[in-house]
Amino acid sequence: MDPSFEEPERPIILSERELVRSMRFNIMAGSFGMFWLAAAYGFPLPLFIQALRATGFQLGIMGAIRQFGMFAQLPSAYLVEGLSRRKYFWAAVAILHRSLWCLPALLPVVWPQGTASWPILVIIAVGLSDVLGQASTAPWLSWMADLLPPERAGRFWGLRQRVLAFFLLFATFLYGWLLDTENRPAHPLLGFTFVFAFAGILGSLDIIIHFGVLEPKPAPIKRGQSLWRRLAAPLRHRQFRRLALAMGAWNAAMALTGYSNGIPGFFNVIYLQEEFGASYSQASWLILASAAGAILWTPRIGHAIDRFGARSIAAWLMALGPCCTLAWFFVSPAHVRLPLAGWIPQPVLLMSSLSLVIGGFYAGVYLCQLRLIQALTPHAGRTLAIAVHWASVGAIGSVGALLGGWIKDHFPPAWTPLVLPGGAHYSYFQLLVLLQTLVAWTAALPLVLTLAKDPRGK
Repeated sequence: MDPSFEEPERPIILSERELVRSMRFNIMAGSFGMFWLAAAYGFPLPLFIQALRATGFQLGIMGAIRQFGMFAQLPSAYLVEGLSRRKYFWAAVAILHRSLWCLPALLPVVWPQGTASWPILVIIAVGLSDVLGQASTAPWLSWMADLLPPERAGRFWGLRQRVLAFFLLFATFLYGWLLDTENRPAHPLLGFTFVFAFAGILGSLDIIIHFGVLEPKPAPIKRGQSLWRRLAAPLRHRQFRRLALAMGAWNAAMALTGYSNGIPGFFNVIYLQEEFGASYSQASWLILASAAGAILWTPRIGHAIDRFGARSIAAWLMALGPCCTLAWFFVSPAHVRLPLAGWIPQPVLLMSSLSLVIGGFYAGVYLCQLRLIQALTPHAGRTLAIAVHWASVGAIGSVGALLGGWIKDHFPPAWTPLVLPGGAHYSYFQLLVLLQTLVAWTAALPLVLTLAKDPRGK
């Protein structure tokens, strides 16, 4: 193992009481952030774009911007490392990032006659928001990496993920109900107005509450080094490069079908609605089940990370998670009658059941990534090193999003005479699932296995 990757000793800056208080504020703030996350990464955004008759390629562009926008972390991190505190810069950028989500809410109200231009405006607003969101990511992750004791980081992220998943469940259920009840023929997009208003306002409240989280003073950086030298420094280390390539391949695989940190979106929910007539609420079942999966699995995964190491746990999750995703090859056009719920498309029931595993496992990969980043970045210069990692991951991941959109546009629903075992046509979506599995198993997983076991002997 390269000794330069041994995790540096973390100076004890905060008392136990201050640390616990900061962790509580972090979780409380993140709970409000789930109302933004459910709209931005769940089913409302892709269904809103679909309602505006956007093309598959436009959907792919949105996904690619989300990935490619990670490059915004580089100038942000470079600027932040020259500041004495990260919190205020992060807050200013993040508030603007969340506030932009009010624009989709306002379009039906302030410009009802401009529907032809709405897809472009939404893509621009959401794209700008994603860029600003990425600009705020490296400072926040660096802040959290300095705050959390390495020996407890896995458990904290697991607990945080469980609590936040409860609020994601509630937000997803609320948004599904709003879209089904408020999108009336006279006002077909009114439900989306409510959803994105909630996302912008409550998402901004997340940033405000974060002021209760204490910030350890960043380690000073060496002065006099050129920007290029500082950007290239992390990439000269083999373990850092391999982690970036592994997670880039994983993100590209997930972006093919629209997954992001365990949350299904984009092509998942659009496929359910277009091919099987799923309602907004029914399409939300996948997100609800994925959030429930995170509640069930992430605390256990967090403990396992602290005990066995993030590299080993990530490898197991990457190997097993895609097995459940292959269940998309067994969907059927049939409907199943459930008490109280009525007739439900079989794919909704099948994939919601398996999302109890998929959501937890894929969210667990993200927890492993956070722990590995913390382990492989030094205390001094950590913000810029984290930005280099995520920019590399985003550049690779954007390929998956663009390819997914291109395939949706160029492969009609029944592009082959093949019929799946359940009776549904073999569609573009099964091709995306197959590619996702191949990339995950032939690129991401082998690269993770080439990583040295976690620093400090784990």
